[in-house]
Amino acid sequence: MSKRSLLNESASLKEPQTLPDWFALDLLVRDTPGKWRAQRQLDAVPSLSCSQWLLDSGSLTARLKALSAGGFSVEVVDELWTPLPDREFRSRFGPISPDHPFWSRRVILSGNGEPWVLAHTLIPEHALGGDLGQLVRLGKKPLGEYLFNQAGLTRSDIEINKIDEQNWGRRSWFFLDSKPILVTEYFLSSLLLKSPPLELSA
Repeated sequence: MSKRSLLNESASLKEPQTLPDWFALDLLVRDTPGKWRAQRQLDAVPSLSCSQWLLDSGSLTARLKALSAGGFSVEVVDELWTPLPDREFRSRFGPISPDHPFWSRRVILSGNGEPWVLAHTLIPEHALGGDLGQLVRLGKKPLGEYLFNQAGLTRSDIEINKIDEQNWGRRSWFFLDSKPILVTEYFLSSLLLKSPPLELSA
C-alpha cells in the first residue's frame, strides 16, 4: 500500500477504527484512543521488540535512516496553524492563552516506500523566534535531524499509548532554550516487526 493511499482509504471512513484512520481524520491530538502513560504506569506492556523502538531516547530519524539503508523519506501530510482548545493539554506547554496559535506538522516517515511512522509536531508560536523559526520551513527534511544536532537539547520522559492491537504511539516534549516542542510518533506494525539497527547513520 502506498503512503498516500494509507491515509486516503482511512479518510473515507465515518468512524475511526485503526491508527491510520485517526491520523487521516486529524483526530489524534484531541481524541487519541487510550491514555498516555509513563512506562511504569502502562496496563499493557509492549513486547521487547516494540520497547526497543518506543523507549529509545536517541534520534528516531537516525535509526530509520540506518534501517532503510538510504531509502528513508519524509512525506508532509499537512502543515498549518491551529489552536489547542483543551486547557489541560495546552498547559503542558506552559502558561499559554486559549487563542495562542500552534504550528502543526504531520508527516509520514517511510523506508524504501513502506510507511513506518506517522509523526505529529506541535510548537507554540512564541517558541518560533530566532533560529527556531526555520522549523516552519522544514519541508521534507526530518525534524529529528535538526533537533539532535542542537546543543543544549533536553527531552521530557517518554509517554506511551497503545493505540490498537497492532500499533503504539509515543510522545515527548523537547526543549531548546526552554522553548517546548511536542513530538508524537505513531509506530506502524510494519516497523515494530523489524529489529532496530545496531549501527546508526551519521
